[in-house]
Amino acid sequence: MIIEALNAESVRQYRREIAQLYYENMHECSCLDHYTYETAYDKIGDFISHLEKDAAIGYGLFEDTDLCGYIWAYPHRFREENRMYVNEIRVREDCRGKGYGKALLTFVEAKAKEQGIGAVYLHAEASNPDTIRFYESVGYHPERIQFRKECE
Repeated sequence: MIIEALNAESVRQYRREIAQLYYENMHECSCLDHYTYETAYDKIGDFISHLEKDAAIGYGLFEDTDLCGYIWAYPHRFREENRMYVNEIRVREDCRGKGYGKALLTFVEAKAKEQGIGAVYLHAEASNPDTIRFYESVGYHPERIQFRKECE
């Protein structure tokens, strides 16, 4: 396993693979059955743009030259505190169970600390208890709960 910092050029190089991972993650979300690969591909354009402006950080996780996962984060002010927000983290299903998600989070946490940021935060789908257990196992804890109701 190798973790490398991503820049705009490397994301362009792996855009299809990253978009596929983004699509899979969004498609598994509770309210996004209609989400398309094309929408995910466009969203990765936002990632590239943020990297070009030094407004985000990203890391890719590789086995040989195969992209197995990535993380995209950016500094964000939340509740009077500078934090690093993990916009997206995804590890390919066939690469899970190897500590890769933890490794990606560790890189972002180190970068946040290096930048003088005291906390990292992220969101998880309430309908995904495995992901919630994973985040808790690596030291994250629930901070707030978001509610949603369809308008009738």
